Amino acid sequence: MSGAAESDGGVPAGALAAGLSGFAEAAGVVLATPSECRGVMLGALSRCWEELRWVGRHLQPYADDPAEVFDRFETARASLERLLWAAGTAPGTAGRAASAAPGPVDAAPASTDRGPAGVGAEGLGPGAGPVRPGQGVAGPGAPSPAAPPDTRPPPADDGTEPIAAAVDGPERGAGDVLRAPAGAGTTAPTTAGKPPGPDPAEAGGEVAPTARAKPPADPLAGIADALGALEAKLLAEQIGLLPRTPPAAAIRPPATTAERIGATWRRIHMALLRLPAHLRDEWRAQARETAAAAGLAVTAEDSSDPDVIVPGLPQGLCTAERIPLVVAAPGAAAVGVREEVHHKLGTSPGALLDLPPADPRPIWAVRAEQALRLVDLDPELHVAVFVEDQPSSLSSQEARGRYRMHLYRLLATAGSSQADGWPADSRLGAAHALDMVLGGLVHKRPAALDSWWWQWRAGVSEILAPLAEHARYELVPKAFAKWTRLDVDAYTVKNSVSGQSGEPLVQWVLWTPLKPKGGAARTNERKGRIVMRPEPQYGRQASP
Repeated sequence: MSGAAESDGGVPAGALAAGLSGFAEAAGVVLATPSECRGVMLGALSRCWEELRWVGRHLQPYADDPAEVFDRFETARASLERLLWAAGTAPGTAGRAASAAPGPVDAAPASTDRGPAGVGAEGLGPGAGPVRPGQGVAGPGAPSPAAPPDTRPPPADDGTEPIAAAVDGPERGAGDVLRAPAGAGTTAPTTAGKPPGPDPAEAGGEVAPTARAKPPADPLAGIADALGALEAKLLAEQIGLLPRTPPAAAIRPPATTAERIGATWRRIHMALLRLPAHLRDEWRAQARETAAAAGLAVTAEDSSDPDVIVPGLPQGLCTAERIPLVVAAPGAAAVGVREEVHHKLGTSPGALLDLPPADPRPIWAVRAEQALRLVDLDPELHVAVFVEDQPSSLSSQEARGRYRMHLYRLLATAGSSQADGWPADSRLGAAHALDMVLGGLVHKRPAALDSWWWQWRAGVSEILAPLAEHARYELVPKAFAKWTRLDVDAYTVKNSVSGQSGEPLVQWVLWTPLKPKGGAARTNERKGRIVMRPEPQYGRQASP
Protein backbone atom coordinates (compact mmCIF):
# COMPACT_ATOMS: atom_id res chain seq x y z
CA MET A 1 0.00 0.00 0.00
CA SER A 2 2.99 2.28 -0.26
CA GLY A 3 2.02 3.52 -3.72
CA ALA A 4 5.50 2.75 -5.11
CA ALA A 5 6.02 1.95 -8.76
CA GLU A 6 7.25 -1.55 -7.87
CA SER A 7 6.15 -4.09 -5.33
CA ASP A 8 8.46 -5.35 -2.58
CA GLY A 9 9.46 -8.24 -4.86
CA GLY A 10 10.48 -5.95 -7.69
CA VAL A 11 7.41 -6.65 -9.84
CA PRO A 12 6.27 -3.51 -11.69
CA ALA A 13 2.96 -2.23 -10.37
CA GLY A 14 1.42 -2.27 -13.85
CA ALA A 15 2.32 -5.93 -14.39
CA LEU A 16 0.93 -6.83 -10.98
CA ALA A 17 -2.34 -5.05 -11.76
CA ALA A 18 -2.61 -6.84 -15.10
CA GLY A 19 -2.01 -10.16 -13.40
CA LEU A 20 -4.71 -9.45 -10.86
CA SER A 21 -7.12 -8.59 -13.67
CA GLY A 22 -6.40 -11.97 -15.26
CA PHE A 23 -6.96 -13.67 -11.93
CA ALA A 24 -10.30 -11.87 -11.48
CA GLU A 25 -11.44 -13.01 -14.93
CA ALA A 26 -10.51 -16.65 -14.25
CA ALA A 27 -12.04 -16.50 -10.76
CA GLY A 28 -15.28 -15.22 -12.25
CA VAL A 29 -15.53 -18.33 -14.43
CA VAL A 30 -14.96 -20.62 -11.44
CA LEU A 31 -17.46 -18.78 -9.22
CA ALA A 32 -20.11 -18.94 -11.94
CA THR A 33 -19.85 -22.74 -12.16
CA PRO A 34 -21.20 -24.95 -9.34
CA SER A 35 -18.26 -27.17 -8.40
CA GLU A 36 -15.94 -28.15 -5.59
CA CYS A 37 -13.46 -25.57 -6.90
CA ARG A 38 -16.12 -22.89 -6.43
CA GLY A 39 -16.51 -23.80 -2.76
CA VAL A 40 -12.76 -23.67 -2.20
CA MET A 41 -12.46 -20.30 -3.93
CA LEU A 42 -15.33 -18.81 -1.93
CA GLY A 43 -13.63 -19.98 1.25
CA ALA A 44 -10.31 -18.49 0.16
CA LEU A 45 -11.88 -15.16 -0.73
CA SER A 46 -13.69 -15.11 2.61
CA ARG A 47 -10.41 -15.63 4.44
CA CYS A 48 -8.87 -12.89 2.31
CA TRP A 49 -11.64 -10.53 3.41
CA GLU A 50 -11.08 -11.56 7.04
CA GLU A 51 -7.42 -10.56 6.71
CA LEU A 52 -8.32 -7.22 5.11
CA ARG A 53 -10.94 -6.30 7.70
CA TRP A 54 -8.31 -5.86 10.43
CA VAL A 55 -6.40 -3.17 8.56
CA GLY A 56 -7.17 0.19 10.13
CA ARG A 57 -5.96 3.65 9.24
CA HIS A 58 -4.73 4.19 12.79
CA LEU A 59 -2.47 1.09 12.67
CA GLN A 60 1.18 1.30 11.65
CA PRO A 61 2.44 1.25 8.98
CA TYR A 62 -0.90 2.00 7.29
CA ALA A 63 -1.17 5.32 9.15
CA ASP A 64 1.56 6.67 6.87
CA ASP A 65 -0.23 5.80 3.62
CA PRO A 66 -1.64 8.61 1.46
CA ALA A 67 -5.30 9.25 2.20
CA GLU A 68 -6.42 8.54 -1.37
CA VAL A 69 -4.65 5.15 -1.31
CA PHE A 70 -6.36 4.13 1.90
CA ASP A 71 -9.72 5.36 0.62
CA ARG A 72 -9.37 3.08 -2.39
CA PHE A 73 -8.30 0.23 -0.13
CA GLU A 74 -11.43 0.63 1.98
CA THR A 75 -13.56 0.70 -1.17
CA ALA A 76 -11.94 -2.50 -2.47
CA ARG A 77 -12.41 -4.20 0.89
CA ALA A 78 -16.07 -3.20 1.01
CA SER A 79 -16.62 -4.36 -2.59
CA LEU A 80 -15.20 -7.79 -1.77
CA GLU A 81 -17.48 -7.98 1.27
CA ARG A 82 -20.54 -7.10 -0.79
CA LEU A 83 -19.67 -9.48 -3.63
CA LEU A 84 -19.13 -12.37 -1.23
CA TRP A 85 -22.63 -11.85 0.09
CA ALA A 86 -23.99 -11.70 -3.43
CA ALA A 87 -22.21 -14.99 -4.20
CA GLY A 88 -24.03 -16.62 -1.31
CA THR A 89 -21.33 -16.85 1.34
CA ALA A 90 -20.74 -14.49 4.24
CA PRO A 91 -17.38 -13.00 5.21
CA GLY A 92 -16.31 -14.78 8.33
CA THR A 93 -17.80 -18.13 7.27
CA ALA A 94 -14.79 -19.35 5.35
CA GLY A 95 -14.56 -22.41 7.55
CA ARG A 96 -17.95 -23.66 6.43
CA ALA A 97 -17.40 -22.91 2.74
CA ALA A 98 -13.93 -24.41 2.57
CA SER A 99 -14.41 -27.45 4.80
CA ALA A 100 -17.36 -28.57 2.69
CA ALA A 101 -15.14 -28.99 -0.36
CA PRO A 102 -11.91 -31.04 -0.39
CA GLY A 103 -8.96 -29.46 -2.06
CA PRO A 104 -5.64 -27.75 -1.44
CA VAL A 105 -7.06 -25.83 1.51
CA ASP A 106 -7.27 -29.03 3.54
CA ALA A 107 -3.70 -30.00 2.75
CA ALA A 108 -1.72 -26.79 3.06
CA PRO A 109 -1.69 -24.93 6.39
CA ALA A 110 -2.42 -21.23 6.19
CA SER A 111 0.42 -18.98 7.25
CA THR A 112 -0.12 -16.45 9.97
CA ASP A 113 2.73 -14.26 8.76
CA ARG A 114 1.37 -11.14 7.14
CA GLY A 115 4.67 -10.03 5.69
CA PRO A 116 5.95 -6.49 5.94
CA ALA A 117 2.65 -5.14 7.23
CA GLY A 118 3.75 -6.09 10.72
CA VAL A 119 0.33 -7.33 11.75
CA GLY A 120 0.44 -10.96 12.85
CA ALA A 121 -2.16 -13.03 14.64
CA GLU A 122 -1.58 -10.99 17.75
CA GLY A 123 -2.85 -7.97 15.82
CA LEU A 124 -6.31 -9.47 15.80
CA GLY A 125 -6.80 -9.04 19.50
CA PRO A 126 -6.73 -11.36 22.52
CA GLY A 127 -7.38 -14.97 21.81
CA ALA A 128 -7.16 -14.62 18.05
CA GLY A 129 -4.59 -17.39 17.61
CA PRO A 130 -3.24 -18.73 14.34
CA VAL A 131 -5.35 -19.36 11.28
CA ARG A 132 -6.09 -23.06 10.88
CA PRO A 133 -6.59 -24.78 7.55
CA GLY A 134 -10.16 -24.44 6.35
CA GLN A 135 -11.01 -21.69 8.83
CA GLY A 136 -11.39 -17.96 8.57
CA VAL A 137 -9.75 -15.52 10.93
CA ALA A 138 -11.64 -15.68 14.21
CA GLY A 139 -11.20 -12.23 15.64
CA PRO A 140 -12.28 -11.09 19.07
CA GLY A 141 -16.01 -11.19 19.44
CA ALA A 142 -16.40 -13.19 16.22
CA PRO A 143 -18.37 -16.43 16.51
CA SER A 144 -17.04 -19.78 15.44
CA PRO A 145 -17.53 -20.81 11.82
CA ALA A 146 -20.40 -23.03 12.95
CA ALA A 147 -22.29 -20.12 14.51
CA PRO A 148 -25.67 -19.36 12.91
CA PRO A 149 -25.73 -16.30 10.64
CA ASP A 150 -28.05 -14.32 12.93
CA THR A 151 -25.45 -14.32 15.74
CA ARG A 152 -22.55 -13.07 13.68
CA PRO A 153 -21.53 -9.48 14.62
CA PRO A 154 -21.18 -6.99 11.79
CA PRO A 155 -17.58 -6.16 10.91
CA ALA A 156 -16.16 -2.84 11.98
CA ASP A 157 -15.47 -0.44 9.13
CA ASP A 158 -11.94 0.36 10.20
CA GLY A 159 -10.60 -3.03 11.18
CA THR A 160 -11.21 -2.57 14.90
CA GLU A 161 -12.87 -5.14 17.11
CA PRO A 162 -16.53 -5.73 16.23
CA ILE A 163 -19.17 -5.70 18.94
CA ALA A 164 -20.22 -9.29 19.65
CA ALA A 165 -23.99 -9.10 19.92
CA ALA A 166 -26.86 -11.13 18.65
CA VAL A 167 -28.67 -9.51 15.76
CA ASP A 168 -32.34 -9.90 16.44
CA GLY A 169 -35.55 -9.18 14.63
CA PRO A 170 -35.25 -5.42 14.03
CA GLU A 171 -31.77 -5.90 12.59
CA ARG A 172 -32.62 -8.83 10.29
CA GLY A 173 -36.02 -9.77 8.95
CA ALA A 174 -37.58 -13.04 10.01
CA GLY A 175 -37.23 -14.42 6.50
CA ASP A 176 -33.79 -12.93 5.94
CA VAL A 177 -31.51 -15.96 5.74
CA LEU A 178 -28.17 -16.50 4.11
CA ARG A 179 -28.20 -18.41 0.85
CA ALA A 180 -25.76 -21.29 0.48
CA PRO A 181 -23.43 -21.25 -2.54
CA ALA A 182 -24.82 -22.79 -5.68
CA GLY A 183 -24.15 -26.51 -5.75
CA ALA A 184 -23.59 -26.71 -2.00
CA GLY A 185 -27.12 -27.76 -1.02
CA THR A 186 -28.29 -31.13 0.22
CA THR A 187 -27.90 -33.86 -2.39
CA ALA A 188 -30.77 -36.31 -2.82
CA PRO A 189 -29.81 -40.00 -2.41
CA THR A 190 -29.16 -41.86 -5.66
CA THR A 191 -28.95 -45.50 -6.70
CA ALA A 192 -26.19 -46.37 -9.19
CA GLY A 193 -26.17 -42.84 -10.48
CA LYS A 194 -29.98 -42.79 -10.92
CA PRO A 195 -32.59 -41.23 -8.64
CA PRO A 196 -34.49 -43.67 -6.36
CA GLY A 197 -37.77 -45.16 -7.52
CA PRO A 198 -38.82 -46.86 -10.78
CA ASP A 199 -37.25 -45.73 -14.02
CA PRO A 200 -39.97 -44.47 -16.38
CA ALA A 201 -37.93 -45.60 -19.42
CA GLU A 202 -37.63 -49.17 -18.13
CA ALA A 203 -41.38 -49.35 -17.54
CA GLY A 204 -42.03 -48.57 -21.18
CA GLY A 205 -43.14 -45.03 -20.47
CA GLU A 206 -41.80 -41.83 -21.91
CA VAL A 207 -39.68 -39.48 -19.92
CA ALA A 208 -41.61 -36.26 -19.69
CA PRO A 209 -39.47 -33.16 -20.05
CA THR A 210 -39.21 -31.09 -16.89
CA ALA A 211 -40.43 -27.57 -17.47
CA ARG A 212 -39.53 -24.97 -14.88
CA ALA A 213 -42.10 -22.25 -14.41
CA LYS A 214 -40.56 -18.82 -14.52
CA PRO A 215 -41.13 -16.81 -11.34
CA PRO A 216 -43.32 -13.77 -11.82
CA ALA A 217 -41.40 -10.61 -12.58
CA ASP A 218 -40.94 -8.28 -9.63
CA PRO A 219 -42.30 -4.86 -10.65
CA LEU A 220 -40.09 -3.19 -8.02
CA ALA A 221 -36.82 -4.79 -9.11
CA GLY A 222 -36.00 -2.04 -11.60
CA ILE A 223 -36.59 0.65 -8.98
CA ALA A 224 -34.32 -1.12 -6.49
CA ASP A 225 -31.57 -1.44 -9.09
CA ALA A 226 -31.85 2.24 -10.04
CA LEU A 227 -31.48 3.35 -6.42
CA GLY A 228 -28.63 0.92 -5.90
CA ALA A 229 -26.81 2.41 -8.87
CA LEU A 230 -27.38 5.90 -7.48
CA GLU A 231 -25.92 4.88 -4.12
CA ALA A 232 -22.87 3.33 -5.81
CA LYS A 233 -22.33 6.52 -7.82
CA LEU A 234 -22.66 8.66 -4.69
CA LEU A 235 -20.09 6.61 -2.78
CA ALA A 236 -17.69 6.54 -5.72
CA GLU A 237 -17.80 10.28 -6.42
CA GLN A 238 -17.77 11.38 -2.77
CA ILE A 239 -15.05 9.02 -1.61
CA GLY A 240 -13.38 11.83 0.33
CA LEU A 241 -16.42 12.11 2.61
CA LEU A 242 -18.09 8.71 2.20
CA PRO A 243 -15.17 6.32 1.87
CA ARG A 244 -16.90 2.94 1.80
CA THR A 245 -20.11 1.06 1.20
CA PRO A 246 -22.38 1.13 4.27
CA PRO A 247 -21.97 -2.18 6.17
CA ALA A 248 -25.74 -2.46 6.51
CA ALA A 249 -26.02 -2.90 2.75
CA ALA A 250 -23.92 -6.07 2.86
CA ILE A 251 -24.40 -7.45 6.36
CA ARG A 252 -28.16 -7.26 6.62
CA PRO A 253 -29.67 -7.55 3.14
CA PRO A 254 -33.41 -6.80 3.22
CA ALA A 255 -35.76 -9.75 2.85
CA THR A 256 -37.94 -8.23 0.11
CA THR A 257 -37.45 -5.86 -2.80
CA ALA A 258 -39.72 -3.29 -1.15
CA GLU A 259 -37.57 -3.36 2.01
CA ARG A 260 -34.44 -3.04 -0.12
CA ILE A 261 -35.83 0.09 -1.79
CA GLY A 262 -36.72 1.70 1.54
CA ALA A 263 -33.38 0.82 3.13
CA THR A 264 -31.37 2.11 0.16
CA TRP A 265 -33.39 5.33 0.02
CA ARG A 266 -32.80 5.96 3.73
CA ARG A 267 -29.07 5.15 3.50
CA ILE A 268 -28.62 7.55 0.60
CA HIS A 269 -30.27 10.45 2.40
CA MET A 270 -28.55 9.78 5.72
CA ALA A 271 -25.23 9.80 3.85
CA LEU A 272 -26.14 13.15 2.27
CA LEU A 273 -26.38 14.72 5.73
CA ARG A 274 -22.59 14.35 5.97
CA LEU A 275 -21.85 16.33 2.79
CA PRO A 276 -21.36 20.10 2.47
CA ALA A 277 -24.65 21.93 1.93
CA HIS A 278 -24.22 22.56 -1.81
CA LEU A 279 -23.32 18.93 -2.54
CA ARG A 280 -26.19 17.69 -0.42
CA ASP A 281 -28.66 19.78 -2.43
CA GLU A 282 -27.26 18.49 -5.73
CA TRP A 283 -27.49 14.85 -4.69
CA ARG A 284 -30.96 15.27 -3.22
CA ALA A 285 -32.05 16.57 -6.62
CA GLN A 286 -30.47 13.55 -8.30
CA ALA A 287 -32.26 11.24 -5.89
CA ARG A 288 -35.62 12.87 -6.66
CA GLU A 289 -34.99 12.58 -10.42
CA THR A 290 -33.96 8.94 -10.11
CA ALA A 291 -37.07 8.10 -8.10
CA ALA A 292 -39.33 9.99 -10.51
CA ALA A 293 -37.81 8.26 -13.55
CA ALA A 294 -38.53 4.93 -11.86
CA GLY A 295 -42.16 5.91 -11.23
CA LEU A 296 -41.88 7.07 -7.61
CA ALA A 297 -42.72 10.75 -7.34
CA VAL A 298 -41.40 12.47 -4.21
CA THR A 299 -43.99 14.92 -2.87
CA ALA A 300 -43.38 18.63 -3.27
CA GLU A 301 -43.90 19.07 0.47
CA ASP A 302 -41.05 16.72 1.33
CA SER A 303 -38.81 18.25 -1.32
CA SER A 304 -39.24 21.79 -0.02
CA ASP A 305 -39.40 21.19 3.75
CA PRO A 306 -35.94 21.91 5.28
CA ASP A 307 -36.75 19.68 8.26
CA VAL A 308 -37.27 16.58 6.10
CA ILE A 309 -34.02 14.63 6.16
CA VAL A 310 -35.46 11.58 4.36
CA PRO A 311 -38.26 12.30 1.87
CA GLY A 312 -41.10 9.80 1.78
CA LEU A 313 -41.68 7.38 -1.08
CA PRO A 314 -45.17 6.45 -2.30
CA GLN A 315 -46.72 2.98 -2.02
CA GLY A 316 -45.55 2.82 1.59
CA LEU A 317 -41.97 2.09 0.54
CA CYS A 318 -40.47 4.67 2.90
CA THR A 319 -41.95 7.12 5.37
CA ALA A 320 -40.67 10.69 5.58
CA GLU A 321 -38.32 11.49 8.45
CA ARG A 322 -38.42 15.01 9.89
CA ILE A 323 -35.76 16.33 12.30
CA PRO A 324 -35.62 20.13 12.59
CA LEU A 325 -32.25 21.80 13.05
CA VAL A 326 -33.81 24.94 14.53
CA VAL A 327 -36.23 24.47 17.43
CA ALA A 328 -38.07 27.78 17.80
CA ALA A 329 -40.47 26.65 20.55
CA PRO A 330 -38.78 23.91 22.62
CA GLY A 331 -41.68 23.60 25.06
CA ALA A 332 -44.21 22.82 22.34
CA ALA A 333 -41.76 20.60 20.44
CA ALA A 334 -40.94 18.57 23.57
CA VAL A 335 -44.56 17.56 24.13
CA GLY A 336 -44.26 14.75 21.60
CA VAL A 337 -41.04 13.11 22.81
CA ARG A 338 -41.07 9.58 24.21
CA GLU A 339 -42.24 9.02 27.77
CA GLU A 340 -38.85 7.72 28.97
CA VAL A 341 -37.19 11.05 28.17
CA HIS A 342 -39.79 12.97 30.17
CA HIS A 343 -39.45 10.54 33.06
CA LYS A 344 -35.67 10.90 33.22
CA LEU A 345 -35.79 14.71 33.03
CA GLY A 346 -38.51 14.90 35.69
CA THR A 347 -40.95 16.60 33.33
CA SER A 348 -44.25 15.80 31.68
CA PRO A 349 -45.97 17.07 28.55
CA GLY A 350 -48.47 19.05 30.63
CA ALA A 351 -45.81 20.72 32.81
CA LEU A 352 -43.38 21.78 30.07
CA LEU A 353 -45.10 25.07 29.27
CA ASP A 354 -44.98 26.08 32.92
CA LEU A 355 -41.16 25.93 33.08
CA PRO A 356 -39.29 29.26 32.96
CA PRO A 357 -37.88 30.23 29.54
CA ALA A 358 -34.28 29.75 30.70
CA ASP A 359 -34.87 26.13 31.81
CA PRO A 360 -32.95 23.86 29.39
CA ARG A 361 -35.03 20.73 30.03
CA PRO A 362 -37.44 21.20 27.06
CA ILE A 363 -34.60 21.58 24.54
CA TRP A 364 -32.75 18.68 26.16
CA ALA A 365 -35.85 16.57 25.64
CA VAL A 366 -36.08 17.56 21.97
CA ARG A 367 -32.40 16.94 21.22
CA ALA A 368 -32.40 13.63 23.12
CA GLU A 369 -35.38 12.43 21.08
CA GLN A 370 -33.62 13.50 17.89
CA ALA A 371 -30.39 11.74 18.90
CA LEU A 372 -32.22 8.47 19.52
CA ARG A 373 -33.95 8.68 16.16
CA LEU A 374 -30.67 9.46 14.37
CA VAL A 375 -29.02 6.45 16.00
CA ASP A 376 -31.79 4.23 14.64
CA LEU A 377 -31.75 5.82 11.16
CA ASP A 378 -28.03 6.09 10.39
CA PRO A 379 -26.25 2.71 10.09
CA GLU A 380 -22.85 4.44 9.97
CA LEU A 381 -23.02 6.29 13.30
CA HIS A 382 -20.41 5.80 16.02
CA VAL A 383 -20.30 7.17 19.56
CA ALA A 384 -17.31 8.40 21.54
CA VAL A 385 -18.47 7.77 25.11
CA PHE A 386 -17.72 4.05 25.51
CA VAL A 387 -13.96 4.06 24.85
CA GLU A 388 -11.24 6.68 25.10
CA ASP A 389 -9.22 6.00 21.95
CA GLN A 390 -11.63 5.47 19.03
CA PRO A 391 -15.40 5.91 18.55
CA SER A 392 -17.43 2.71 18.86
CA SER A 393 -19.89 1.51 16.23
CA LEU A 394 -23.62 1.78 16.93
CA SER A 395 -24.56 -0.79 14.29
CA SER A 396 -25.55 -3.49 16.78
CA GLN A 397 -28.70 -3.60 18.88
CA GLU A 398 -26.57 -3.99 22.00
CA ALA A 399 -24.52 -0.87 21.28
CA ARG A 400 -27.63 1.22 20.64
CA GLY A 401 -29.11 -0.04 23.90
CA ARG A 402 -25.97 0.95 25.79
CA TYR A 403 -26.09 4.41 24.23
CA ARG A 404 -29.74 4.85 25.17
CA MET A 405 -29.17 3.81 28.79
CA HIS A 406 -26.14 6.13 29.09
CA LEU A 407 -28.17 9.00 27.67
CA TYR A 408 -31.03 8.32 30.10
CA ARG A 409 -28.67 8.34 33.09
CA LEU A 410 -27.23 11.72 32.19
CA LEU A 411 -30.67 13.15 31.38
CA ALA A 412 -31.74 12.21 34.91
CA THR A 413 -28.70 13.91 36.45
CA ALA A 414 -29.10 17.05 34.34
CA GLY A 415 -32.82 17.19 35.08
CA SER A 416 -32.19 16.91 38.84
CA SER A 417 -29.63 19.73 38.65
CA GLN A 418 -32.36 22.04 37.38
CA ALA A 419 -35.24 20.82 39.52
CA ASP A 420 -33.27 20.79 42.79
CA GLY A 421 -31.50 24.13 42.36
CA TRP A 422 -27.90 22.92 42.24
CA PRO A 423 -25.13 25.57 42.32
CA ALA A 424 -24.34 27.15 38.96
CA ASP A 425 -21.04 25.30 38.51
CA SER A 426 -22.65 21.93 39.32
CA ARG A 427 -25.50 22.58 36.89
CA LEU A 428 -22.95 23.36 34.19
CA GLY A 429 -21.05 20.17 35.01
CA ALA A 430 -24.16 18.02 34.62
CA ALA A 431 -25.08 19.78 31.38
CA HIS A 432 -21.54 19.38 30.04
CA ALA A 433 -21.59 15.63 30.71
CA LEU A 434 -24.92 15.38 28.85
CA ASP A 435 -23.44 17.38 25.96
CA MET A 436 -20.83 14.65 25.48
CA VAL A 437 -23.50 12.00 24.94
CA LEU A 438 -25.80 14.12 22.79
CA GLY A 439 -23.00 15.51 20.65
CA GLY A 440 -20.65 12.54 20.84
CA LEU A 441 -22.24 10.99 17.76
CA VAL A 442 -19.75 10.91 14.90
CA HIS A 443 -18.86 9.08 11.70
CA LYS A 444 -15.53 7.38 11.04
CA ARG A 445 -14.77 10.09 8.52
CA PRO A 446 -16.22 13.16 10.25
CA ALA A 447 -18.96 15.06 8.47
CA ALA A 448 -18.03 18.23 6.59
CA LEU A 449 -17.93 21.54 8.44
CA ASP A 450 -20.81 22.88 6.32
CA SER A 451 -22.97 19.79 6.70
CA TRP A 452 -26.35 19.08 8.31
CA TRP A 453 -24.58 17.12 11.05
CA TRP A 454 -22.26 20.01 11.86
CA GLN A 455 -25.23 22.35 12.23
CA TRP A 456 -27.02 19.84 14.44
CA ARG A 457 -23.94 19.55 16.67
CA ALA A 458 -23.71 23.34 16.90
CA GLY A 459 -27.31 23.44 18.10
CA VAL A 460 -26.48 20.98 20.90
CA SER A 461 -23.51 23.13 21.96
CA GLU A 462 -25.64 26.26 22.16
CA ILE A 463 -27.69 24.71 24.99
CA LEU A 464 -24.64 25.24 27.22
CA ALA A 465 -24.30 28.99 26.56
CA PRO A 466 -26.65 30.36 29.30
CA LEU A 467 -25.53 27.75 31.83
CA ALA A 468 -21.89 28.61 31.15
CA GLU A 469 -22.65 32.30 31.58
CA HIS A 470 -23.97 31.75 35.12
CA ALA A 471 -20.89 29.69 36.03
CA ARG A 472 -18.47 32.30 34.59
CA TYR A 473 -17.59 30.20 31.55
CA GLU A 474 -18.20 30.66 27.85
CA LEU A 475 -18.13 28.60 24.68
CA VAL A 476 -14.81 29.04 22.87
CA PRO A 477 -15.62 31.89 20.45
CA LYS A 478 -12.90 31.06 17.90
CA ALA A 479 -14.17 29.26 14.81
CA PHE A 480 -13.02 25.64 14.88
CA ALA A 481 -11.75 25.91 11.30
CA LYS A 482 -9.16 28.43 12.54
CA TRP A 483 -7.85 26.55 15.55
CA THR A 484 -4.11 26.06 16.09
CA ARG A 485 -2.24 23.46 18.10
CA LEU A 486 -2.14 25.91 21.05
CA ASP A 487 -5.95 26.05 21.03
CA VAL A 488 -6.11 22.26 21.13
CA ASP A 489 -3.85 22.18 24.20
CA ALA A 490 -5.76 24.97 25.97
CA TYR A 491 -9.35 23.91 25.38
CA THR A 492 -9.45 20.11 24.97
CA VAL A 493 -8.62 17.00 26.97
CA LYS A 494 -5.76 14.75 25.95
CA ASN A 495 -7.91 11.83 24.80
CA SER A 496 -9.17 13.54 21.67
CA VAL A 497 -9.55 11.31 18.61
CA SER A 498 -7.15 11.21 15.70
CA GLY A 499 -8.98 12.05 12.48
CA GLN A 500 -8.10 12.37 8.79
CA SER A 501 -5.01 13.96 7.29
CA GLY A 502 -5.31 16.81 4.82
CA GLU A 503 -8.33 18.41 6.51
CA PRO A 504 -8.74 21.29 9.00
CA LEU A 505 -7.02 20.73 12.32
CA VAL A 506 -10.31 20.41 14.22
CA GLN A 507 -12.59 18.18 12.17
CA TRP A 508 -15.41 17.44 14.61
CA VAL A 509 -16.59 18.33 18.10
CA LEU A 510 -17.38 15.41 20.38
CA TRP A 511 -17.57 17.40 23.60
CA THR A 512 -18.10 21.18 23.50
CA PRO A 513 -14.93 23.06 24.58
CA LEU A 514 -15.47 25.80 27.20
CA LYS A 515 -13.11 28.30 28.77
CA PRO A 516 -13.21 30.59 31.84
CA LYS A 517 -14.94 33.83 30.98
CA GLY A 518 -13.12 37.14 30.63
CA GLY A 519 -9.61 35.74 30.38
CA ALA A 520 -9.66 34.56 34.00
CA ALA A 521 -6.45 32.95 35.20
CA ARG A 522 -8.26 30.09 36.96
CA THR A 523 -7.83 26.53 35.80
CA ASN A 524 -10.08 25.43 32.97
CA GLU A 525 -12.25 22.64 34.42
CA ARG A 526 -14.53 22.42 31.39
CA LYS A 527 -12.34 21.34 28.50
CA GLY A 528 -13.92 19.56 25.55
CA ARG A 529 -12.98 16.74 23.21
CA ILE A 530 -12.51 16.87 19.46
CA VAL A 531 -11.54 14.89 16.37
CA MET A 532 -8.35 16.38 14.93
CA ARG A 533 -5.64 15.80 12.35
CA PRO A 534 -3.13 13.07 13.15
CA GLU A 535 -0.05 14.12 15.09
CA PRO A 536 2.49 13.88 12.19
CA GLN A 537 0.62 16.65 10.37
CA TYR A 538 1.26 19.31 13.02
CA GLY A 539 4.87 19.92 12.07
CA ARG A 540 4.02 20.35 8.39
CA GLN A 541 1.07 22.69 8.76
CA ALA A 542 1.49 26.42 9.08
CA SER A 543 -0.59 28.08 11.74
CA PRO A 544 -3.78 29.54 10.23
